[in-house]
Amino acid sequence: MAYKTQIGNLTCLWARNEESTRIIYVLSPLEATGKWVDDASKRYDSSLVVITGMDWDNDLTPWPAPGVPAGSPDFKGLAAEFLATLRSDVIPKINDLMGINHKDYEYDLLGISLSGLFTLWQWVECDLFRSIASISGSFWYEGFTEWLSKQKIPHKQGRAYFSLGDQESKSPVPEFRSVGEDTESVISTLKSNGISTEFRSVRGNHFQYGNERLEMALEFLSKS
Repeated sequence: MAYKTQIGNLTCLWARNEESTRIIYVLSPLEATGKWVDDASKRYDSSLVVITGMDWDNDLTPWPAPGVPAGSPDFKGLAAEFLATLRSDVIPKINDLMGINHKDYEYDLLGISLSGLFTLWQWVECDLFRSIASISGSFWYEGFTEWLSKQKIPHKQGRAYFSLGDQESKSPVPEFRSVGEDTESVISTLKSNGISTEFRSVRGNHFQYGNERLEMALEFLSKS
């Protein structure tokens, strides 16, 4: 059964799988249905928490940068504050509601677009989540690939998954067209640091086949 919990401005739709010690968190631009969350927790043998309601352009960006497309409001870069909220407010509250001891559980994180950017950024910054999945991660973000290439990434017990639509590098927005090369750069950097990664090129542009891509990422995390 799925439950809805409000934590500040964040809406958390969650279902516990009592047979599993894995909890997958999903940072989603769209709220899921309770039935889907409940069904997915069973299909992927994991407890599942879908979080919506974050300030998408600001909570998920790692530092201030010019807005994209050109003319859009600048990104504020509040990812550190959002990560602190996940760590201090969201995860402890969900653990309490599930009635679990956090020491006995592993957490994974799945992000989409800008939350896919956040997912990788936080993984480099800390060990809150074991494995990650990034669907169409916004690695075009100003300075990100350069920043990543300079990091001494700590050893990771988990794995990283990336997917990208085969039409995304043909975006009508010029700033987005580097995303294919940027994703390749990200994966190369991770591999050079000894991190196990998987990449899938999937059909479509940035907005297509969202559920299909989500299911593929969940399948990966459930076996990582």
